[in-house]
Amino acid sequence: MEDNLFRLPPPIPHGAIFVGPKNWLTEPALADRDCRHFSHADQALQWLQAAFTRDNAGISRLVFLHQDAFAGEEGADDLVNWLEKLAVLRAPFLPVFLHGDLPAEPLVRFFRAGLFDALIVPLDKSRWVNMLIRAERRFEIRQQGRLILASSGQTQDLLRNLRRQLGNQTARSASEMLKAQESLEDVNRQLNETMAELSLLYSFGRELSTAGNWDAVLRDILKSLAGFIGARGSSLILRSAPGGAYSPRQTWQWDESAWDKVIVELKDQVDTPVTDGIPAPGVFKLDPDSRSDGTPGRRIIALPLEHQNIRLGFLLLLLSDPAERDRVYERFLPFLQAVQVVLSEEVASAQLLDRVRDIGAFNARVLETVSSAIWVIDENGRTVFCNRAGQELLTGKMATGMASENIIFQIGRGRGDLPLVGPVADLPELFLDGRLSLDDADGLLLPFLRDLPDSVFRGEGQVTRSDGAGIPILLQTSRMPGSIPDQTWLVVVAEDLRQTRKLDAERLRSEQLEGLVEMSATLAHEIRNPLMGLSAQAELLADQLPSGDKRSRYIEVITGEVDRINGTITRMLNFVRPYEPTLASVVLDELGSDAISLVQARAQTKNVTLDLIVEEPGCEVGDLEITVDAGQIKQVLLNLLINGVDAAPENGHVQLLIAGTDSLELNDPSSGIRRACPGVVIEIRDDGPGFKDGDLARIFRPFYTTKSSGTGLGLAICHKIVAAHDGQIRASRENEHTFFRVLLPRETERPAQLEEKK
Repeated sequence: MEDNLFRLPPPIPHGAIFVGPKNWLTEPALADRDCRHFSHADQALQWLQAAFTRDNAGISRLVFLHQDAFAGEEGADDLVNWLEKLAVLRAPFLPVFLHGDLPAEPLVRFFRAGLFDALIVPLDKSRWVNMLIRAERRFEIRQQGRLILASSGQTQDLLRNLRRQLGNQTARSASEMLKAQESLEDVNRQLNETMAELSLLYSFGRELSTAGNWDAVLRDILKSLAGFIGARGSSLILRSAPGGAYSPRQTWQWDESAWDKVIVELKDQVDTPVTDGIPAPGVFKLDPDSRSDGTPGRRIIALPLEHQNIRLGFLLLLLSDPAERDRVYERFLPFLQAVQVVLSEEVASAQLLDRVRDIGAFNARVLETVSSAIWVIDENGRTVFCNRAGQELLTGKMATGMASENIIFQIGRGRGDLPLVGPVADLPELFLDGRLSLDDADGLLLPFLRDLPDSVFRGEGQVTRSDGAGIPILLQTSRMPGSIPDQTWLVVVAEDLRQTRKLDAERLRSEQLEGLVEMSATLAHEIRNPLMGLSAQAELLADQLPSGDKRSRYIEVITGEVDRINGTITRMLNFVRPYEPTLASVVLDELGSDAISLVQARAQTKNVTLDLIVEEPGCEVGDLEITVDAGQIKQVLLNLLINGVDAAPENGHVQLLIAGTDSLELNDPSSGIRRACPGVVIEIRDDGPGFKDGDLARIFRPFYTTKSSGTGLGLAICHKIVAAHDGQIRASRENEHTFFRVLLPRETERPAQLEEKK
């Protein structure tokens, strides 16, 4: 990496050790601050080992490690081994790693090996100063431990001297010997207490850093801390977000009935605006529950938890009385301040990690739920990310769900050394597999899109699915930075145009129907006027012919054809005229019986058998009620039964089945979504020859008929009536029978409801 990225802002700490490239720092700058620079990590470690051997107490130094000093495939392992060797010295050296934004996994491994801090370059002054302040605090804590150890060594030396003097001076009084022994015991006790404090601090930091679930760990820490200092209870009060309200995160043996009162007291006495810079950690004494008679109640020690001038919360310790609180305050003040620093750092790190995870999970859910297909393509044309809509567009299959955390880890992983993870591992490539084609581009698409200004493109094209089907799309592209510097990825967003094309076709059909309405009205007017004249003239001629004249049959032919033409015009007008059903509650099986009776004579001429079957679970025959326009639905039944009788052969069979159901599957024409509702299925089945291939797609179109004498409006009118009742009509050929099925909901929306929905 470039050296200017690793340029360190002032001030340079005195006595620091720098391990990195030769031209990283200038020699005069190192000499002025008594610093040393090593190009190789092994040389630096040898010097540190020698320096610590020369000075048994050790010297407090910051050791800055340049990322390039541990480059290569084995760089991470080399750094871990180097840190472990430095830790073996048990010397007051704090290693700080300067890197170019490495992933979290290797950094966690470095911290476990003994790394003090890791800073992302380039550095701003605030992060640099914050690190130096935390290092100074760590040096102070270590200095206290060294002083205690030094005091213990001096005491042991004193004890040995006393023993030698006792051997030479047997006359010394027993009282002096007892005083020396008591002094030694006091020093040993202080040493043991200090070591216990350090051990407890170490366990706190280790458990918080490695815990997957903080609830149990926090409770154990509060229990251990309260037991160590002799507190009756303890609690951790945290903010859910900067500036948010305080609430207890975890407690131990503290069943507080008025936490609001305690928190208000904290805010009044402690939670004041943080001044510029980072103040020394404070410890506050609170009396939130003094009794009404003036005697003090329970006493609380409050340790504010702060990180980078932000108040995170408080650590509260509950003591039994003022004297006990003062004793703990004086005895354990340095230890409590150290606990304060450890908890502040760990809570801040955990909150930051939670926010990062929440943002990543939110972005992942957004990408997975949008209807647009989204791809991110690397510089080699490989898929870096593909959302759920893109997977379904490429494969034509419903994509398997994926957890948010897996989606997060999927982003940024291409098809090379780091393959896609999860259910999209077998996903076809959009560019490399030739699944994309554009209307306005020829040749290789990826170079064409990258050569555009800012790679911005908007146009139509087609995506070829795995089953070979071509999906029309509207494509948009743009650039985005890659995962490493100087890397550029291509973002591809595709909108499925199938529904748009369908709506355009529906709009065109509506416009054609409007023209048909106008034409039908004009034709009806222009044709009916001459027909009325023809009919009148024919009646006059009939009146002038003598009775029994053979020419009267010609008059009958003329009047019959006029009536037939007039009937055709009437049916055509009924089809194109806007229709709103007159709804009422009717018994549907009675309508079926009436329709069977009206068609019975026509069926008998061909010896066709008519059957009516009514199925309504839990009801008797005659109870199948439905809200419809009775006259129009009867017209539908008559048309379908007449078609069935005409299609049936001699001695054939036509069956009318009416069945109720509680879960009728219907398509909502406004949204295309299937819905289930109570309804009725009307099925007309005949054993005729059926329809030819290709007729199924056209039988409901106006003026299309397979009869030699038909007008082609019967099924079209049936389709219109059923659609006006929010239902559907379908035709099919199954085995040796032809089926027409009418699906009707029990409750049809009124015209006022339809107008309100529009």
